[in-house]
Order: sequence, then structure tokens, then C-alpha cells
Amino acid sequence: MERPVFKLEVFDGPLDLLLHLISKNKVSIYDIPISLILEQYMEYIDDLKKMDLEVSSEFIEMAANLMYIKSKMLLPKPEPEEEDPRDKLARSLAEYKKYKDILPRLRQLEIDAGLKFTRRMMVVEFDKKHMRVYDLSKLEEAYRNASLHFEYITTSPISNFKGIVGRQIASVKTKIVSVLRVLTRARHVSFKSLFLSAKTRSDIVATFLAVLELTKNERITVDDSGKEIYIDMSERKSSNGI
Repeated sequence: MERPVFKLEVFDGPLDLLLHLISKNKVSIYDIPISLILEQYMEYIDDLKKMDLEVSSEFIEMAANLMYIKSKMLLPKPEPEEEDPRDKLARSLAEYKKYKDILPRLRQLEIDAGLKFTRRMMVVEFDKKHMRVYDLSKLEEAYRNASLHFEYITTSPISNFKGIVGRQIASVKTKIVSVLRVLTRARHVSFKSLFLSAKTRSDIVATFLAVLELTKNERITVDDSGKEIYIDMSERKSSNGI
């Protein structure tokens, strides 16, 4: 089976990564080829280390669990009534996939709810003692004026909204990976050079926030002793391991 090529995708956790591998290899959650999935799982963790990215404890814990399942499956075949060592993992993956599949719908509902505004109900008591008779022609004229105003609003050209909606928002996580890739190739770069590929204001802001986050986590160092600011890859290595 062809080995997948990773581009250092960002996953929300070990279950998210496992679902990606299962989908990549077109296998069932309930019949996981542990040896193959474990090998590709460890390759992803090795890629994180090569990029000098921190491997969280939950990824390490899942790696240990996969190794344990593999060792259990190498033992003599259990009795029919004994549970398959993969069953507990399969149930966790099925539950995670159920919530992951419904998440886009929930996000859309959240967006739709944010676009709706309701006016608080007002109770108005009419004074029936002072009744006034209105000229119907005046009411008809007011209605026509309101209709013309509404027609103008609903027929406004899309160009009127250009620059207000439809802008793509740059991801800070993506920019963090991008900055680390640059520093892996050249461990000493100018701060200004990180913004050369920026196409929008969102790209510039996301890149700047990525530098701040990496500096805060001591993944990079900033040298401003000269006329120009330079960024260096920190010598601190991740202490996590398998």
C-alpha cells in the first residue's frame, strides 16, 4: 500500500490524526490494521520533531496505546468471548467522528444565529378617546415611498459591498508552521523577509502574531542589536519523546 505523503497538517488531537490515517488508507474504524497505522502515526510525530515542533503528551499517550494494542495482537489468538484489543479504540474513534461530522453544521448555526436580530416586543396601549380619520391617499403615498426605498436596498449592486465581505482570514497556526519552515532552511533570517510573501493585511497580522507566539514559547529568538531585526531558531529542543 502506498505510503501517504504528509505536508505537516495540523490536527486537533491524536484521534483526529488517526481518523485522517484511516481515511487515507481506506480502512474501517472497526478493523484497523494497527501495524500500518502505528507506523504512519510515528512518522507524523517524527516529522513534528524534525520541524522542531513540540509533541504534546496526548499524542505520546496515544502512541503508547497503539504499541500496547499491537503487542496484544501479537499474542496467541484470544478466546472468542474476549474483547478485541482494538474495540475500545474503535468506539472512541466512532464517537469522535460523530461529533466531528456535526461540528460544521453547529458552526453554521452559530454564524446564522449571529446574523439574526430580534426586537423586544413592545406593548402599546391606544388612546381610544381621541380617534383621527386619515386621508387614504396620504397613506397610499407613504406606502409607495416606503416600497421604493425597500426596492433600492434590495437591488444594490454587489460592487457596493466589495472590500467589506469575502475577505480571506489568514490562520495564525498556518503562519507559525510557515515561519518554522523558513527557519529550518535558514536558521538566521531578517524579520522583514518573513513578510515578503504576504498578499493581504490579514497575512501580515497573522505572521506578526505567529512571531510573537513563537517568541513567547521560546521557539525562536529575536536579535535587534543591529540596524535590522533578525530572527533565529532557538537552541531549545523539545524534551518530549516516545
